[in-house]
Amino acid sequence: MSRSLRWLVAIACALVYSAPLLWLLTASLRETADIFRSGLGGVLAAQGWTLDNYATAIRRAGLLHAAGVSLAQIAVIAGGGLLVNSMAAFAFARLQFAGRDLAFSAVVALIILPVEVLAIPLFFTARELGLGGSGGRSLLALSLPFVAKAFNIYFLRQQFFSLPTELEEAALLDGAGVWRQFWSIALPAIRPALATVVLLDLLTHWSDFLWPLLMSTRADTRTVQVALAGLFTAPPVDWGAILACAVLSTLPVLCAFRFFQRYVVLSDARAGIR
Repeated sequence: MSRSLRWLVAIACALVYSAPLLWLLTASLRETADIFRSGLGGVLAAQGWTLDNYATAIRRAGLLHAAGVSLAQIAVIAGGGLLVNSMAAFAFARLQFAGRDLAFSAVVALIILPVEVLAIPLFFTARELGLGGSGGRSLLALSLPFVAKAFNIYFLRQQFFSLPTELEEAALLDGAGVWRQFWSIALPAIRPALATVVLLDLLTHWSDFLWPLLMSTRADTRTVQVALAGLFTAPPVDWGAILACAVLSTLPVLCAFRFFQRYVVLSDARAGIR
């Protein structure tokens, strides 16, 4: 296959996969009456373009406040997770203790459990602990159950295994303890992997709906996805505002993935995970 033909096939595939996103963006700029006209005439017509849908979406969904709640949730999960998961991963990769392999097998087994299985037990546990409501308690309810993650521990353990042990052995000869080896030697060496798990947390919890729906009992604790879902149930149902809200909620994820993409590729190559 010639190079030009490969480019044509690649462009055609890209257009097919990006067509829903292009339609979403275009339709969000149209008046509601033009969105569902037959064919592409309504969406691509010369008249009827507007930015009012975005203003309506921000106002009706409280999108700015919801985005702040989602970002605060992700900051707690990603920030706490970097410390907790990296320490657990380093212990499984480098330390020798009784039951290490059995404990790691239990961690790996947890990867297969979806959040739907854990949602109800987590909900009752959070209620018993007095989490929820508003303010800091609501943020803890949204974030705390997801700080420690089985997949992140597994992924970071693989990254620590990819590091040469000679670095830590040299630090040990210089008098560095386990904490110093972890904090000053091993952790800076896997920065691409740390950026990758931050991106994974962002992708997961920015789009999370079930758990915030269970815990966001007040309007001021709604995350982005719960706020978006509210536009479907709060009359009048304005599809232009719904599509505009979907565009605005997608942009941060696209920007974050574009920024962290090189770290994802680098950490994937180092760990040998495909």
